[in-house]
Amino acid sequence: MFAMDNGLPRPSFFRIIVALAATVVVLVGMRLAAPILNPILFAVVVALLFGPLYSWLKRRGLPTPLALVIMLVFVGAIFLGLIFTLGASIGRFTERLGFYASQLDGRLDELDALIERLGLSNVDLREVVKPGALAEALGVVLSGIAGFLSDLFLILAIMLFLLAEGGAMMDRLRASVAEDNPQVRRLTEVGQNVVRQFGLRAIVNLFTALGVTVLLVVLGVDFPLLWGILTFFLSFVPYIGLFIALTPAVVLALAEFGLGRALLFIVGVIVVNVVAENVLSPMLMGRGLNLSPTVVFLSFILWAWVLGGPGAFLAVPITLFVIGMLETFPETRWLASLMGASSPSSGSPGAEADRAP
Repeated sequence: MFAMDNGLPRPSFFRIIVALAATVVVLVGMRLAAPILNPILFAVVVALLFGPLYSWLKRRGLPTPLALVIMLVFVGAIFLGLIFTLGASIGRFTERLGFYASQLDGRLDELDALIERLGLSNVDLREVVKPGALAEALGVVLSGIAGFLSDLFLILAIMLFLLAEGGAMMDRLRASVAEDNPQVRRLTEVGQNVVRQFGLRAIVNLFTALGVTVLLVVLGVDFPLLWGILTFFLSFVPYIGLFIALTPAVVLALAEFGLGRALLFIVGVIVVNVVAENVLSPMLMGRGLNLSPTVVFLSFILWAWVLGGPGAFLAVPITLFVIGMLETFPETRWLASLMGASSPSSGSPGAEADRAP
């Protein structure tokens, strides 16, 4: 071992290799255990999001069983309302799928003729926009929704246990370690960061979804509420979520009204997204934990591979947790800083002053 300038021991090459090997083993284990981990992780995130409401009910003097029943009814009503809305819209959309495919086929014939008149005879538009694109896109969305719904009861059950026992579990954890234990303190801060980031992200997504829905209503495209709901939820997926949500709507606008209205819809979506991401999002999240865009993208790829589709939704909260834990250890604090943690770690000098308002 050799001493570093900051007084910390320099990790040996062997220790680095062991740490990397352990990381690979953990990730592979999580990949194999994804069917079990996904509902648990979803339940943890949902419990964190609705935890403040549960705490408010408790402060109002409601007994724990009654507060849990209210939470179950409230959260269950939200999910069931979304399920019925999506189910009805998707059912009607599926019934008209053949009609839309035939319309799209005719629009592509018109576009092919236009392209030939422009002298671009080598361009085959059907390789870019296939008449079966609507069915393929819908199948991808339906598979993701079906996977979530199959675990909905388990997610709600785990959420109730976490809400009921979360406070007592944290008290027992604090009692079992030193009063100033940085890991426990950071664990609490990470939970608060997840709630804040997800809550503010939900506001931005809601703005985007409302803008998309209004735009579709104005343009007369069918099923605007369906595409608006999908926009809200898939916008939690970094970078590609909005594209996945709106690709069927663009193809549908092309099938119903032709290229002009489809392009108008794309331009409108770009304007709405620019306002949401470059005006509203910085205003809301300017003081939050600022993850590096590269880290967000790489974490999306990593957790989507480890956990499948749910990992794409959970990439940001899991990454926030990892960064929070890395910040608590002096040997890995540099890695947390590299990943874009804007707030100083708990154990670093001046951390408390920087966290002060």
